[in-house]
Amino acid sequence: MPDFHFPSSSIMAAEKRSSSKSVTKTKLRHSYLSNPVTALEFYCPPHQPGRVLVLAGEDTWLKVYDVASSRLLGQLKIFYSEPIHGIYVSRPGADAVAEADAPERTGERTGDGRVLVWGGHSVTVLPQESLQALVDGCAPVQQPHELRAADWIYDGILFPSDTATNGALVTAHNEIVPLSVSGRGPAHALVFGPLTSPSRPILYSANLCLLSPTSILVAGGTVFGEIIVWKYHLDAPAHSSPQWELLYVFTGHEGSIFGVSISPEIELAPDGTSVRLLASCSDDRTIRIWDITDRPLAVAGAVTGAANGETQHTSALAEARETGFGGSNSEVKSENKHDSARCLAVAMGHASRIWHVRFTGRTNHHSPQASPIEVHSFGEDCSRQKWELTIDLARLHAAPSRGLSDVGAAAKPEDKPLGTLRLRSACSAHIGKNIWSAVVSSGADGVPVIATGGADGKIAISGDRSGTDGPDVDSRPSYGVLDIDQSFHEIIEKLHRPEETLPVDLPAAMPNRSSKDGFQRYAFISDNTVLATTTAGRLLLGTVGETLAWEEVTLPPAIRSDLNSFSLVKSPALDIAVIGSASGSVYLLQPLHEIKELAKLPGKISDMVCVQFSDSASDRQAKTWAVVVTVLGVDHATMLTFNASAGDSLVDSRQITLREHYIVTAASFCGGKLVLGSRVGAVTIYKTDANCFTPDVSRRDCKTKDAVTCIVPLPGSQTSFLTGCRDGRYRIYSIGNSNNADGSGAGNTTLHLQHEISPPMGMIEGAWFTAPPSQGDAELILHGFRGKQFVVWNETSRHELATVECGGGHRPFDCVSPAADAGQLRFVFTKAAHMRLYSQRRPALRALREGGHGREMRAAAACGPYVATAAEDTTIRIWQYRDSSDSSDTRRGFRCLAVLEKHSAGIQCLKWVGPGCLVSSAGSEELFVWRITRLDSSYEALAVVCEAAYPDRTPDGDLRIIDLDVQPWEAAGRDIVGGDGNGAMLISLVLSNSTLKSYLYSTEHGFQLLAQGHYTGACLTQIRHLRTPADGEGAAIHILTASTDGHVALWAASGVRTTTSNKGEDGGPAEFALASVSKLHQSTIKSLDMAREDAPDGRGQRLVVTGGDDNALGVLDLAWSPDASEFAVRTRARVRDAHAAAITGLCAVSRDGAGYVEVATASNDQRVKLWRAERTDLAGGCGFAVALLDDQYSSVADPGDFEVIAPGRLMVAGVGMEVWDLFQALAPVGV
Repeated sequence: MPDFHFPSSSIMAAEKRSSSKSVTKTKLRHSYLSNPVTALEFYCPPHQPGRVLVLAGEDTWLKVYDVASSRLLGQLKIFYSEPIHGIYVSRPGADAVAEADAPERTGERTGDGRVLVWGGHSVTVLPQESLQALVDGCAPVQQPHELRAADWIYDGILFPSDTATNGALVTAHNEIVPLSVSGRGPAHALVFGPLTSPSRPILYSANLCLLSPTSILVAGGTVFGEIIVWKYHLDAPAHSSPQWELLYVFTGHEGSIFGVSISPEIELAPDGTSVRLLASCSDDRTIRIWDITDRPLAVAGAVTGAANGETQHTSALAEARETGFGGSNSEVKSENKHDSARCLAVAMGHASRIWHVRFTGRTNHHSPQASPIEVHSFGEDCSRQKWELTIDLARLHAAPSRGLSDVGAAAKPEDKPLGTLRLRSACSAHIGKNIWSAVVSSGADGVPVIATGGADGKIAISGDRSGTDGPDVDSRPSYGVLDIDQSFHEIIEKLHRPEETLPVDLPAAMPNRSSKDGFQRYAFISDNTVLATTTAGRLLLGTVGETLAWEEVTLPPAIRSDLNSFSLVKSPALDIAVIGSASGSVYLLQPLHEIKELAKLPGKISDMVCVQFSDSASDRQAKTWAVVVTVLGVDHATMLTFNASAGDSLVDSRQITLREHYIVTAASFCGGKLVLGSRVGAVTIYKTDANCFTPDVSRRDCKTKDAVTCIVPLPGSQTSFLTGCRDGRYRIYSIGNSNNADGSGAGNTTLHLQHEISPPMGMIEGAWFTAPPSQGDAELILHGFRGKQFVVWNETSRHELATVECGGGHRPFDCVSPAADAGQLRFVFTKAAHMRLYSQRRPALRALREGGHGREMRAAAACGPYVATAAEDTTIRIWQYRDSSDSSDTRRGFRCLAVLEKHSAGIQCLKWVGPGCLVSSAGSEELFVWRITRLDSSYEALAVVCEAAYPDRTPDGDLRIIDLDVQPWEAAGRDIVGGDGNGAMLISLVLSNSTLKSYLYSTEHGFQLLAQGHYTGACLTQIRHLRTPADGEGAAIHILTASTDGHVALWAASGVRTTTSNKGEDGGPAEFALASVSKLHQSTIKSLDMAREDAPDGRGQRLVVTGGDDNALGVLDLAWSPDASEFAVRTRARVRDAHAAAITGLCAVSRDGAGYVEVATASNDQRVKLWRAERTDLAGGCGFAVALLDDQYSSVADPGDFEVIAPGRLMVAGVGMEVWDLFQALAPVGV
């Protein structure tokens, strides 16, 4: 092996040479980012009081969103390299004093325009001019002035604008840092004042509350599970330091305090009884509420020492809090026992650690219209939970007599807490892990408005009324908010019906409670009317208004008797219901409550299925409808139709032939063909003749024999339809025709599976498409059951529209939504023998900004318009990047086209083979081939189906497929795959047991093992194809691998045979032989890319660039020799300390085939660098010079991959993703 050469001065030399030749250099320009949202704040512009904005911190950027339109108005980079952790909007002096008792950032703040922004050690005050420029969508005149504090900042506050000191910060060591702003406008400067602290423990959280223009209440949660509450006074005498008062030290949590929140003064009774509360949360998953209304004997003093007022008690307390090991001090134990008595309520929630807790900011809780005290918690499990706090006022008044505010008395251990926290609701607004930011407003109408930001980059908002009363809404049906629970006997007792409704030989009009009559089936016949059948044969119509009013349909005695004990009901169109009986009669309920017999069939009606002609199941205005009726024990089904032109319904004379044991559960027409779904998951296309419908083609893709519950034609398509199944998957099929054997014309009908996805909602019971008036694209809406919840899911935007606790799917139910507004819902069901009606006007949550992966991305790949990313949440997302020619345009970004959820382990690698095929690998020996197509429909989405899986799993199946490389397979000089990846391809992979394998894959034949090999004990981390066969049988495969020992190895497998027998010369797969090994790094090679230079004479070169765990950048120059039929290493080089941490992402961004390549690298040091590697002539041979072209801060922590997504455009993927553009910048000659 040749010597390992490191050119000592090549970097500087190459930079000087390139500068002397050109006055331009390639540079990086930041274009877009999507990162975890780490700070949120509401803001109401002073001159637009009705307008609500959200200020969001996304890494170093401050973004302004309009709540009503969900539009990004503007964005500004605040800090150079510190993520934004908090935002505070100032108020004018009068407003600040009036709202001194509302410290929580819970209101829609109408401010004087100043915004305090902090993150890490950095802080700045954004002036009014800059904030207004962002709201107007313009760039501020001047970059904010960043000031660095000496410690980590946890919270900040701005005083009224007429005070000399403008604000204060609380840091990680429980210190208050005064903040002053000198100057006005963009040219202002920040100045810190002296530090103040009663003790210096390590804090994990803190909250500041402005009590008056000169007084702050401070609450800090420590790493040792204690909470310190104290006051800071701004108006201290000039000759002394700022004053402080130590109020309480609370103990009780069994973990570090992750969140504290101070409430305003809350009025509990008309007599003026009020309390100020403190809420805390911890990694012990508990939420605690503390009474901080009054304080024990506080000790006023200065930080300068006991001479200014400290006592022995305070000194001992401070000592314990700073170390966390002061528990043996008896004075500390006594004080802890006293303060712990102020814990009013404790509750345990969430499935993991709780990060934040917030009050709503409301102060009036004693009036009849007032709601209970609400507390909201936000957790690592991405859920938000609402709690209601009730306080025993009688015991609260008596609390001082038992020593709650008496320093000399101890709390009685047998006393129960004075309050109770009850969980009222919970919802998941994000995916993955962690809600990083939250803000709560009391709301103009008393309904809390809550915004949350997650690790997925999504901003979710709930409780707002913005955008719901515009001109588009006026023409839509408007559902009220209802949650009605009625028993059958309550309805019957209140029912108003004519005296002649029932004859004497039928059940009495007022049955007693022992009657077995009850609800049997439901059907919405309009948005406001639900039809219910009972076990005694009654038909009840419920009209939805402010409540639910019932009336009974008058039935002839014969029909009432026929419907006794059994009935089925379906509503195929507006104001129409079809009812089936045990005798085989089918009845039609028309408007004005007219009922008539529609058909008489030979046996008990087993089921009735509405046939969908439209892509919208919620389109109630259908002029033509049909119902497929099946009869128990009969080998055919019957279709009942209604034709608007004829104005009458009829029984179709053409019987629908059913195969043995075929039970129909769904039906539709697609392009004139009848499509049926069965109880065991089969989908069947029927051909039609003059006499009957007969099965033409059928397939069953459901592996669990679950029923197909719905079949919906795709919008604007005559050949494609969607099916929903109780196995939790929905599928899209396309109908085609195969050619005859002689190649003439169309032959048999074919049914092709195009799309198969499992959304996160459990059993699917229905699907429909809607096109909201505000948008031009159709949206796919699914509903079904997840555990005990009924869920409505928007698959297009991938968020929940409704979640209702109902007990599960094994119950009668029905639902309805307007065709143009899936956010409205009415859902009727039976639970515990009661009828429940749930109605909502809008979704509980909506996305102010869409997100992406909730965990770290580990792989990215781009091909044409598509970008695929994979994360540790085991999902793959396919995106389309929306660009804009205007660099200041805020509409650029990624649009998610599909989400693939089949992997069960962390995904390692993604590779495209044309825009129609994606290959992914993961742990647990998972490798999937995904086929991707565009739908023949106006529905804008990708169709994705998993076509094949890795076949050669080991018995344990615990290996990782760490990397793979894929390319079209060429035989006899001809590419038999094509640009869309629809043919054969060569797939080479490395496993975590140091094994490498190459497969020939095709849709028809699957995987065929061509060659395999084994490295040393070091784990292989990268693999690339160097050269693949171009002449078919007997050719060789040349590959390159990198490993954890820092070596790059070249391999060759000769005698590869590509026949279906897959036999090499030795009777098995060919063996990879190790050709050469080159050491480039001291440890693991984490990233690798390669530039190809192929010459017409057959001599080709490969420039291999690597990034290592040793922070180094390596370059390897390979040359192909046609005579020796192998690659040889020409030269190698390494740049030590190219980054300050491991290089985890790398890509070759440009090359001209003339001996150089430009490479971009990403590292855990959150830097993105651009390099130029160029061949040079050195004494004794060829060498390489590497020059650094650009070095920029990256907002992506823990980058997992670096990818070229378009010419001159790069994407870093990790904790979030960002896009960089390449551009040519002028540089002085000689620099």
